[in-house]
Amino acid sequence: MKKSLILFSLCFVYFNVNAQEIKFGKVSLDELKEAYYPKDSATSATILYKNIRVYYDYTESEGFKLTTQIHERIKIYNNEGLEWAEKIINTFKDNNLRETVNIKGYTYNLVDGKIVEEKLKSNQIFKEEVDENWTQNKFAMPNAQKGSVVEWYYTISSPFAGNIDDVVFQYRIPIKKMIAKIEIPQYFTFKYLPNSYYPIKMSQNQQNRTLEYSYRTDDGTGAKTTLHRSTENIFVNIYEANENFIPAIKEEPYINDINNYIAKVHFEHISTQFTNRAPKFYSTDWESVAKTINKNYYFGKQLEGTNFLKTDAITQTANAKTDDEKAAILFNFLKTQIKWNGNYSKYAEKGIKKAYQEHVGNAADINLCLVALFREAGLNANPVLISTRNHGVPLFPTINGFNYVIAAIESPSGILLFDATELYSTANVLPSRVLNWEGRLVRADDTFAVVNLNAVEPAKKRINLFVKLDENGKVTGLKRSSFYTNNALEYRKDRAFVSETDLLSKLENENRDVEISELKITNKESLSNPIVETFKFESDNLCDIIDSKIYFEPLLFLSQTKNPFSSEKRLYPINFGTAWEDTYIVSIQIPNGYTIATMPQNLAISLPNEVGSFKFSITKKSENKIEAVAITKINTPIIASIYYQELKDFYKQLIEKQTEK
Repeated sequence: MKKSLILFSLCFVYFNVNAQEIKFGKVSLDELKEAYYPKDSATSATILYKNIRVYYDYTESEGFKLTTQIHERIKIYNNEGLEWAEKIINTFKDNNLRETVNIKGYTYNLVDGKIVEEKLKSNQIFKEEVDENWTQNKFAMPNAQKGSVVEWYYTISSPFAGNIDDVVFQYRIPIKKMIAKIEIPQYFTFKYLPNSYYPIKMSQNQQNRTLEYSYRTDDGTGAKTTLHRSTENIFVNIYEANENFIPAIKEEPYINDINNYIAKVHFEHISTQFTNRAPKFYSTDWESVAKTINKNYYFGKQLEGTNFLKTDAITQTANAKTDDEKAAILFNFLKTQIKWNGNYSKYAEKGIKKAYQEHVGNAADINLCLVALFREAGLNANPVLISTRNHGVPLFPTINGFNYVIAAIESPSGILLFDATELYSTANVLPSRVLNWEGRLVRADDTFAVVNLNAVEPAKKRINLFVKLDENGKVTGLKRSSFYTNNALEYRKDRAFVSETDLLSKLENENRDVEISELKITNKESLSNPIVETFKFESDNLCDIIDSKIYFEPLLFLSQTKNPFSSEKRLYPINFGTAWEDTYIVSIQIPNGYTIATMPQNLAISLPNEVGSFKFSITKKSENKIEAVAITKINTPIIASIYYQELKDFYKQLIEKQTEK
């Protein structure tokens, strides 16, 4: 007798009664009268209530569908808060499968002491196709104004049963109350991955449910079949959170992207296994990731059939004597051949051949083409998957965790990294957007390597001031600034090619409004050399004269005057992007007839575990000349938050010393 199993229907009995839940449409007078949020009076809006429920439905015709229901109510306190009366809901599609969304919403205002509501109409909801996979459903709540309460409720029905959206518990405005409930049948296995910076208490338990299913048996000849109905007791994994008074996430200096640190929970789909069937695994290991992406037409397949690059590869490197020379020549060549359209992606948009012919493409078009060009010249080149700084850090084997790709050359002496989207970059000098922990180098044989994305060399800056001081406290002199590695890259991007008028204005603002003349920039396009900026300056505002004595800061307008770390405590790591080193050397000639009465004491301080250091010294070179030297080093791009108080105090001492007269 043969048996075939056909799931017929799921009779999951959902109990979703919670005395603390707030009903849609039941807005109170107190909510409308509230003028500010007592726990954060500076906020422009507050999420009064948010409820997220995720569960599964089953039909015989469509199989399992993932349902996400979200109810959100927001109070607008002032005009700045009106941005929170707008909403974008993203839905996904792939081939013939697509998510659908149903939206309803109301705006509530208090008019003459009465609640007046205005419904969100269907013609006020706009759809925009972002790309072949994503659609944005956009709306702005009607008649939203200062004092309004806006509310929406939407349901997303998804055929992608393994794609549970991140459950986000924190925003740039506070939340008074939030409830979340995620119900996952035993057939689906997910890894629960919470973000730990703000503690969210999410309980985990199991509940029994009843599954009804049907199957047919035949007599072995195919002449007769019998329909059977049965039930099966299964369990559902339930994750629940009930949080009150969640604070807004606050911007802090030196954070790669604040959205990487919001409180949230990620559910990573590991496997699916139905009754009497073998399991299907989705998230396994990095080798599987490499194998999968190498088979992708818009990634690995782009690196096949690249003979169209052969002639240029050979011609351009005809006079190169070393592989490093070849790499540098081809890198600079490709940067002039394909212009970046600004789009991030790990997948080619046009395809590398078309991008090469049309001279424009996305990040993958350009950098996969660079890999192919390197290979055609005989170099051992491979792509490196990257998650940019605004995209988070992939902590587990994943393809979706990456959104960018660069090129790498492997050699006995190490790995050279290249990003040809950046016109002023050089080998191992990458734009700040990709300096984000680690990348994954993917080879053609499906092996991979972990690549440290931290800059190989610190971003260095060296400034020399040659200063003459007169008896009236007027300062004149010459400033010479040299920028190396990533500092040189950023300077060339932001300053080297702007108008002199704009640059002079910017420089005067940055240098305490000194008057600048004879500005000169050298090595603008000589990328292997530091870029050098020189100008003459004068100022009457850098010295104080009291009782015929002249007082001044030895570093003059180079002194740092404000501590970037003002918060009492910090949850998030400090991310400088790269290690860095600033060296200031100031030579000052004092006026005739004056003697040097007092000078600041020398100082040397350091952070724990050689994370950073600051050294200040001042020397009397002659009767009328002094030299001050200040060297600040941060030896790692990322400093853990446990060192925050030490770092804050480090900057306090640094500023006190630099501004001492």
